[in-house]
Amino acid sequence: MSPKFIDREKKVADIARVALELFTSHGYGATSVGLIAQAAGIGKGTIYEYFDTKADIFFAAVLEWMKRLEDQFSEHLDTVEDPVDRLRLFTELSVAMVDPIDPGLARLSIDVLRHTLLQDGALYNRRHLMKEIHTGMRRIVINILLEGISRGVFRPEIARDAEKLAINLLGYLDGISLHSLISEGDFNLREQIEFSLESILQLITRDQAAVRIENKEPNCH
Repeated sequence: MSPKFIDREKKVADIARVALELFTSHGYGATSVGLIAQAAGIGKGTIYEYFDTKADIFFAAVLEWMKRLEDQFSEHLDTVEDPVDRLRLFTELSVAMVDPIDPGLARLSIDVLRHTLLQDGALYNRRHLMKEIHTGMRRIVINILLEGISRGVFRPEIARDAEKLAINLLGYLDGISLHSLISEGDFNLREQIEFSLESILQLITRDQAAVRIENKEPNCH
C-alpha cells in the first residue's frame, strides 16, 4: 500500500485557519497548541510537524487574516468607480478591522498590535509583516487619490503630497480606532471617521463648477 500523500502547504493553511478562529474568539494567551490541535482534529504532536512554536502558528494565522482582508478590500473596491466613494468605502473597510461591535476582531487587533510592538511579543521579530501590510494599505489610498486626480475629481496639486495624505489618513484611522477600543465604545467611531473624512474631502476635491467651465460644459443651473 502506497503511503498517503500529504499536501504540506495545504495542511499549514488549514491549521492556520483553525488557529485564526481560536485566536479571534479566545485571544493569543488563552489559545494553547493543544486547543488548536483539538479544533483541527489532529494530535498535538502533529502540529509540531508543521510549526515549531505557538508564535509560528500565530504568525501564520495573522497572515491568513491579512489575506482575507486584502481579498475583501479588492472585492469591494473593484465594484466602485467614483474616487470619493472608493475613499469612503476604504475607510469603512478599515474601521471594520477593529470595530468594537465585534469583540473578537477587537481582541485580535489588539493582540497583533501588542505582539508586534513589545519585545517579548510573538510577532516582534516579524515586524516586517506589519510594515508590508501598512505599505499595501498606503498604496491603495495613493492609487485612489491619483485616480481621482486623473478623473478631475481631486485637485491636481495634491499629487505631490499623495503619499503624505495617505500616511496621515491611515495614521488617523489607526489612532481613532485604538482610542475607541480604549474608550470601550464611548463614542460612535463611524460618526467620528465620517466627520474627519468629510473635512479631508473638502480640502482635496475640486470645485465642480470650475471643472465644468474648464471643460466648457454647459452649466445645468
